[in-house]
Amino acid sequence: MRVKRHPYSRTRPRLDKQAKRKLQRTRLIEARKALADREQLEAALQVRVAQWLRQAGVHSVGYYFPIRGEPDLRGVIERWLALDAHHVAALPVVRRDELEFHAWSADAPLQSGSFGIPVPAHGRVVQPECLLVPCVAFDRQRFRLGYGGGYYDRTLANLAPWPMVVGIAFDISKVDSIDAEPHDVSMDVVLTDAAQY
Repeated sequence: MRVKRHPYSRTRPRLDKQAKRKLQRTRLIEARKALADREQLEAALQVRVAQWLRQAGVHSVGYYFPIRGEPDLRGVIERWLALDAHHVAALPVVRRDELEFHAWSADAPLQSGSFGIPVPAHGRVVQPECLLVPCVAFDRQRFRLGYGGGYYDRTLANLAPWPMVVGIAFDISKVDSIDAEPHDVSMDVVLTDAAQY
């Protein structure tokens, strides 16, 4: 007599690292978009970033135009620029397979860049002392999971002098490990609505 096997008893194929990252990325982006107390958490994160910038003593900062539920730091950067006429902020512009940072101010015109993300229409190239980098996820070693394009990793590999790299994320984006690969770069600090890591 043949024993009938349960349909789930077969060995299921293991997900490879890229497939795991893709699933992790999708899950965390959806969780970020669905935050019930988003306004409060974003306000707390904005306060933490503003305080950190005041204490850091940097004069040029590269940051990002928020997409896909990323924390919005535009107001924080505007107020930071107003503190000192020597402060410079810049947004990333895709150049081939890396990022170039172009000067930005609140009244500067923007145009659609790669992937439809707004970039300065006219702006001088800046090499920031500090980069505020959005994270889909980050882990205990401060490795970052982004959208999978590798733009920040390639850019950082070629920047000299090396800028201070500050991850920006909601605390729900913290994971045990992103299963870092050799090209992944550990950030200097991560700022969230709940803590500094």
